[in-house]
Amino acid sequence: MNGQNALAIISKETLTPAALSMAVREAGIVTVRQSIESKFPSINKIVEKLGYKETAALIVMQIVRMETLLNLTKQLPPESLAEIASTVIDVCIESGINVNAADIDIVFRRAMKGQYGRFYGSIGMQDIVGWFNNYISEKAGEYVQIRMSESQEYNTHKPRANEFGRTYDIQRHKEAFKDYVENLKK
Repeated sequence: MNGQNALAIISKETLTPAALSMAVREAGIVTVRQSIESKFPSINKIVEKLGYKETAALIVMQIVRMETLLNLTKQLPPESLAEIASTVIDVCIESGINVNAADIDIVFRRAMKGQYGRFYGSIGMQDIVGWFNNYISEKAGEYVQIRMSESQEYNTHKPRANEFGRTYDIQRHKEAFKDYVENLKK
């Protein structure tokens, strides 16, 4: 999926968590590394294209969808939903990590599977922001691993061309000196 197609899925007309989840699943994105390698638009790009309110609406809809699917007894009031969504967007943007649309879906799917702990009838801002902070830390660690493995490929010491030349010159001088010494003995 290219970046333009991924951004088209997240337009004002199709701004739904179900569409996002379906697009992420169709792309086969379930891990942090796959998200990094995906072409899904970043939160910054979504805010730029759709606006802050629409981006917040996507997060609000994910939270409401999760509350419904998990059948939580105490649901968040609209004011809280808006504040949580705004905080999540700010955390994602301020992290400096390229948090994208696939990451949003991954975080909420993990939460629904209980990977961030059990729910006891409700969720709050600390829970949701904590999930994103944990995920962002994990994604940052994955970026570090990727960069380290890339640098390992380039940091293996291979003699440079001038080192080959220098080695060849030294060997040639040793052989010439050896010939010179042998000629002196004759």
